[in-house]
Amino acid sequence: MAGGILGIATSGLLAFQRSLETTSHNIANVNTEGYSRQRTELSTKPAIFEGSGYLGQGVKVSNITRSYDQFISSQLRTSSTASGEAEQFYRLSVQVDGLLADNSVGIAPAIKSFFNTVNEVADDPS
Repeated sequence: MAGGILGIATSGLLAFQRSLETTSHNIANVNTEGYSRQRTELSTKPAIFEGSGYLGQGVKVSNITRSYDQFISSQLRTSSTASGEAEQFYRLSVQVDGLLADNSVGIAPAIKSFFNTVNEVADDPS
């Protein structure tokens, strides 16, 4: 039984040692631009069945998570996507405008010619 108690104590010490390392990492990067705080998540080790019941095995570090605002991250991704779409639309519309507004090959000379012909027909219907 002493080995079990020492094993549980060792797992607790190792888990909290990792938690202290994470805390010191957070303190060291407190002034770092863009750094987001980390948090150590602990969970129980699976218990084992021994005759009269289950015996715990201690604790383990299950995950180290980054603390950040998911809403802001989602908004940033959405805004970046919308900005990219608007930029692409602008590039394509500039190309179309260049094709249609060109005085030599665009649509403007054809429309001008059409209306000049319509005016000539209106002036002299015969």
